[in-house]
Amino acid sequence: MSRNRSIFVKLLAIMVTVLVSVSLVVWIVARTLLPSMTTSRQLIVEYTRLLAAASPDYATAKQLAARLGLQIRYEGPDGAWTTAPGLPTIAETRRSAEWHDVYRAPGGRGGTYLVAWEAGRNMREAHAKMVRILLLFMAGIIVAAYFALLRSLRPVRALYEGVTRLSEGQLDVVVPSRTRDELGALTGAFNQMVRRIADMIRSRDQLLLDVSHELRSPLTRIKVALALLPEDDKSRRIASDVIEMEAMITEILELERLRGGRGIRTERRDLTPILHETAASFEDRPPGVRIVTPPREIRIDIDGDRIRTVLRNLLENAVQYSLPDSRPVEISIDQEDDTVLLRIVDDGPGIPDADLSSLFEPFFRVDRSRSKKSGGYGLGLSICKRIMEAHGGGIAVENRSGHRGACFTLTLRKPGPATLPARNR
Repeated sequence: MSRNRSIFVKLLAIMVTVLVSVSLVVWIVARTLLPSMTTSRQLIVEYTRLLAAASPDYATAKQLAARLGLQIRYEGPDGAWTTAPGLPTIAETRRSAEWHDVYRAPGGRGGTYLVAWEAGRNMREAHAKMVRILLLFMAGIIVAAYFALLRSLRPVRALYEGVTRLSEGQLDVVVPSRTRDELGALTGAFNQMVRRIADMIRSRDQLLLDVSHELRSPLTRIKVALALLPEDDKSRRIASDVIEMEAMITEILELERLRGGRGIRTERRDLTPILHETAASFEDRPPGVRIVTPPREIRIDIDGDRIRTVLRNLLENAVQYSLPDSRPVEISIDQEDDTVLLRIVDDGPGIPDADLSSLFEPFFRVDRSRSKKSGGYGLGLSICKRIMEAHGGGIAVENRSGHRGACFTLTLRKPGPATLPARNR
């Protein structure tokens, strides 16, 4: 990769430019302001000496004060006078260092002249203004460098957002590439990686779908053959296995039907009766299910049957993995501005932290033994995820902090003003 396209060369050039700019500003100040201040003070002192040596009288001093913007006090053998009230006495200037704009010089006839220059105050104000301008200029350089760096590192933010979306399971991520440096090459490699992952997953799902379709025919022939055999324990076990395989194939095909938001039919319905109806079906199974402070009505665009499937799957898992001393499974609802959050909290053993990220993957089971007694085929939670995504929502799981059990959170979007009352997918 050429050096002029390297992000590191760009960052180095920006930092060198900032360093040179600030150094140049400091050099200008050192060469301009400081010598001028010293020279001006020396000129004032020298002029004060020449003025005192000329021994001007009061009338001449008044004319000089009006013409040059200075004030003069005289104290000596010829008396004491001042061209303006408020000037300190010569004794006061000797006792205090605060009169830094007042200069003393012996006069030609033995007296002492005190000269106060307004130019000194004006010069200090000018210098203070110059310092403020200098600070603003340096701040401008730093801000410009910040935005230059921010612009150069913009692809990093885009890559971070792409990685976040990919980690959430969005395989349609495409990060735009706007540069030809290392970050541009990294962006291209990331997009290529996402495409390959998406192709691998599509190939896997297609293979699974094809195998599932092909298994239906031999299963049908087995069922016909079993119907012709005399009924005994062996035939009943075979029939049970066939039913189990049919159920698994049905779930696989159902999982594929829900891909991309297909396979659901939404309508404006009240979610609360569905919750009560589903919870009531578990009332005879310990530890039971209870709804915590349900709202009176939640009207939302949903496929009622599909949402019941999600609730039954989650409640079935919560009840199945409950402990003998577990408290009832709790269902709670929170409504935010544009979303409804439905939480199902159990008091079971929880889920191993290492398995949380894979829990919604097809055929994944926490129990690696895959015993019939410990669960189904690892497709129930995958179907729940597909149903929630088909509704434009989502599902998440986490272990309860400081307590036993896990918490599943379902997210559903509230209908907006322009939402149609029914929608086919």
